[in-house]
Amino acid sequence: MSFSTTGTINEVLIGTGVLYIKDRSTSSLAFPSDNSGAWENPTGLAVAWDEVGYSEDGWTLEVDKTFEDVMVAEELDPIKSLKSAQEVRLTGEMAQASLDNLAVALGGGSVAEDSVNYASGYFKYVPPVTDQFTEYALVLHTDGKAGSDRQFHIPRAVNVGSFSMAHQKAPQKVTLATEFKLLVPDSTLNVGADSAGNNYLFIVVENRNDSDELDIN
Repeated sequence: MSFSTTGTINEVLIGTGVLYIKDRSTSSLAFPSDNSGAWENPTGLAVAWDEVGYSEDGWTLEVDKTFEDVMVAEELDPIKSLKSAQEVRLTGEMAQASLDNLAVALGGGSVAEDSVNYASGYFKYVPPVTDQFTEYALVLHTDGKAGSDRQFHIPRAVNVGSFSMAHQKAPQKVTLATEFKLLVPDSTLNVGADSAGNNYLFIVVENRNDSDELDIN
């Protein structure tokens, strides 16, 4: 006897997604919340998000959970399992090695034209001091079910990964590895709270008014 799956083809997702980022302390920063053009392009909001551009292999959301078993002398198997720790990360490699993306990969700093120490048209990146770093808010825009637009809204994250930037002969390109660790939101955030005042580590929103499949990288 043969059996067929009850699988749904349009829930098999393909695509890398597009990552947007902003200093989470930016005044009036907001996540895309409607079906206007701003949903498809967060850079068009009143307070624009910054797109990091091309990536090497897309973006990966990782949830690392630690559970501890409760044991008693009368049982060989655990009677209960408790979550004792959790770490959520968003990882990927940026394929556009701009000064702005370099600041993201190094956890902060500033990029500005320096025509005083150099000349007009010279831009300088100054990394953050050793004990300082920038907390970011993130929007990962991907394809969702049946061509819908899916967004991961992450209100608070820091870049914690090791940094390397290799300049090699062609066809190898320069990439910037990033590893964002998600942190618990707090009341100082400008983004993340819902209408009831709840804050979440991250949420996933699908705009099912859109049915164009593979319309996102």
